[in-house]
Amino acid sequence: MTSFAVVQEVKAFLSAKKAGHAGTLDPQAKGVLLILLGEATKISTYLMRLEKEYEATMVLGISTSTQDGQGEILKKIEPKVVLRELNEVFDKFLGAQKQIPPMVSAKRYRGRRLYQLFREGSVVERTPQKVEIRKLELLSYDMPEVKFRTICSSGTYVRTLCHDMGEALGCGAHMSRLVRLRVGNFRLSDAISWERKQLFHQKIQSISEALSDLPNVIVTRGMGQGIRMGRQIKDSEVINVSLSSSEIADNHETFKISDEDGNLIALAKGKATFGEREFELLRVFNPGI
Repeated sequence: MTSFAVVQEVKAFLSAKKAGHAGTLDPQAKGVLLILLGEATKISTYLMRLEKEYEATMVLGISTSTQDGQGEILKKIEPKVVLRELNEVFDKFLGAQKQIPPMVSAKRYRGRRLYQLFREGSVVERTPQKVEIRKLELLSYDMPEVKFRTICSSGTYVRTLCHDMGEALGCGAHMSRLVRLRVGNFRLSDAISWERKQLFHQKIQSISEALSDLPNVIVTRGMGQGIRMGRQIKDSEVINVSLSSSEIADNHETFKISDEDGNLIALAKGKATFGEREFELLRVFNPGI
């Protein structure tokens, strides 16, 4: 199933009026897919920025048009890679780098998805994207298959990582298997498979629970009502902040805005100017979420 199809099925099964997902999972891949219901669709941008963890299998010696096992074979040679070379390439690909998105991806080019253009036989020039590979762990090596685990930033294509490492090894490679183990704090061990969909209701979280890792800003009840009416946050109406002014100034992450009754009001970015705390509203939520 495509990620879009999963959303439609879950939406119908749970009788939700609105639904979406936070990050496409390829049909041939398995693992964590976050489904957002109702007001939760407003936090998709934040959730898609979360760190990802994958387990993948790379096949050395075969390069394909889609960088996975579904595409046309472009190059096939006998790989002669020793463990030392493999470890060196793993080390080389750690850290910040630029990656060219694959043609078979949901990235847009002049308003159209790249995979749509690819299906029509078109290949266009793509702008390299900044990504970060935070961990690369070799799990097993049984020529020509290399199994590894990676922790990476949002926007990283593991199939492209396999392709690029294959090119660096001089033999080419493609990805034959992918499992998404984690999205932020959402882990595969906590997920429910489609075969057990009757348990979906048990896994529904509130938006506040889903954003439990974010620093919290507590405002007065009156300020909470004012935010929902379009007012900006006044520092004098802030009751408590989990970060100091200096930490707010250095913090470029998102904050939760809650009222003194614990109701989630909005998401905001914070900054401190001349010792004064300021918060820029990003998303405002309807009551009762």
